[in-house]
Amino acid sequence: MRKSERDYRARLRAPYASLAALSCYAICPMFKVIRMVKRGDKLPAEFRQEWLDRNRELRKAASQLVASVPADGNILPGEPLFHGFAALYYPAITEARAAHETEIGKEALSTITEEKVLYERKGATLKPMGQLKVILTSIRKKELTPAQYKDAALKGYAKVESKTLMDSGILKIVGSFATGEKKQGFDSMLELYFASADELKAAFGSPLIGALRKDEETIVDLDAPEIRMVAEEFVL
Repeated sequence: MRKSERDYRARLRAPYASLAALSCYAICPMFKVIRMVKRGDKLPAEFRQEWLDRNRELRKAASQLVASVPADGNILPGEPLFHGFAALYYPAITEARAAHETEIGKEALSTITEEKVLYERKGATLKPMGQLKVILTSIRKKELTPAQYKDAALKGYAKVESKTLMDSGILKIVGSFATGEKKQGFDSMLELYFASADELKAAFGSPLIGALRKDEETIVDLDAPEIRMVAEEFVL
């Protein structure tokens, strides 16, 4: 085949190759490395800016990065155990492990997870900057393997009627489940997205959250500390 014909055929294939890569990026499973840190003696505003700037730099090495900081105001009672949250997405487990094993400071958590969208309101649009959400973590009972725990948790979440969720102010629910790696900070995490603080408070003042997490009583270590943070999310 002449060189000119090879070049012509390569140009014809190029758009389809790009489309295939784009499609795979959208649907291929990604590993999600979740990091949580404390602000130490830094003031909230100082830590907020430093954490977001730090993760903008880390974004260069990840396929996608989402950083979160505590939302302003006491929307839900209690001081969060952690003040900085980041989710770094990688297409390969080797990359995720390298990020997971990177030192991120004292009293910090890192967990490799795989995420699953559990609910998404039709027509809902999340803000790329300052999206309000609640982060909730759980630790499984020791007698359950990570796979058994994930399976039981998903079955429990599926019992909540879609109408109940549609009538609530929840825009989206994302579940993240730890892989079988060593030194994981927790076993699962829920991210519940809301349009406003009023809708968030209404949801947590209703039976909805209890119904969503009802089956956790049989699979979660209730003596382990739960991480709960009302946060603002930034897609970097």
